[in-house]
Amino acid sequence: MIVLDRVSKSYRSHGSGHSRLVLDELSAVFEPGQTVGILGRRGAGKSTLIRLIAGSIPPDSGRVLRRGRVSFLIGTAGPFVSTMTGRENVWFTARIYGADAREVIRFVEQHAGLGADFDKPFSAYTGDKRARLLFTAAYALPFDIYLADESVIGGPPGFRDWCEQLVDARRREATLVFTTKRPRMLRRFADTGAVLSDGRLAAYESVRDAILAFKADEQPGADDEPPIEDWEDEEDEQLPVPLA
Repeated sequence: MIVLDRVSKSYRSHGSGHSRLVLDELSAVFEPGQTVGILGRRGAGKSTLIRLIAGSIPPDSGRVLRRGRVSFLIGTAGPFVSTMTGRENVWFTARIYGADAREVIRFVEQHAGLGADFDKPFSAYTGDKRARLLFTAAYALPFDIYLADESVIGGPPGFRDWCEQLVDARRREATLVFTTKRPRMLRRFADTGAVLSDGRLAAYESVRDAILAFKADEQPGADDEPPIEDWEDEEDEQLPVPLA
């Protein structure tokens, strides 16, 4: 469970010296087992909000209460160290979060499709291989609450398809909270929705209602990205079905 209790956050402009209120006394409850998609336009404060939930930054006022094991932001390097190998990073991260390191490594070896690159320094990875490792490792860890800022899935096309299945498996047993500017992401992954606008967060039981509220004051063309399933039709190595 995540509880936001009158949370506020401001940032001071380096140029003018004035403060900008990004989050204005937000209050919300995200229940266990929910998948919540938070919609917001660019600059609405989505990254600030998800980082507050993650505990990466503190609020200026109010409280963020978390019950359960909370992930680092999905798809980000999190605790990874560039000079360590992929295997060493996964081992290190699993130990930090109290998971069975051998089990997590086994999962990543089976599903990330890295082969011998798993034992190369993380700094030497291509973008696709970084995404394979980061997403697989994050979802391999047994968190109670998974957090994502825009990127719920990632990697090359074939891997993204498998990653969607993995997200669906994790959603059945944990909470997922993600921010996005794309209504299609809510339609695909969310059970319930919220809209962040002008520093305030409005929650909706229905994904449809959240999307309608978001579009009511949306700029034309702001949601003109292709559907998430319309990725390039490229061949990719067959990946196994994720563990439930």
